[in-house]
Amino acid sequence: MEEKATLSKVEEIRAERVFEIDKIAKFDPNKPQKNFFYETDKTVGAVWCLEPGQEVYLHSHSNVDDIWVCIEGEGTYFPDLENEISITKGMVVLAKPNQIHGMRNTGNDRFMFVGFAAGSLPMDITRY
Repeated sequence: MEEKATLSKVEEIRAERVFEIDKIAKFDPNKPQKNFFYETDKTVGAVWCLEPGQEVYLHSHSNVDDIWVCIEGEGTYFPDLENEISITKGMVVLAKPNQIHGMRNTGNDRFMFVGFAAGSLPMDITRY
């Protein structure tokens, strides 16, 4: 009986704290997709899915750090209104509060990154 109780506890923890990107990720040929998978009062996580040519518009947040972890494909990161940085799988980019950021899939394949916002939620968005 104790083994079943332990297994049940592990399943409960897994359901709340373990996420499978392949089950979260959803692509749409018409627009980039932001697939949320958790939110607390301090952080939020989402899997961004961009088809070739799609982009996350330039924006900033006054109250959170925005961290993007690239896990598939290649793209261009926009750290401000004038510059571009090539991004590929395995790279992590950070936008601190009030820093402009955006991303475009500049490759021929799908582009996916996991985003984490940490700070004072809900986050605000200023578009550029």
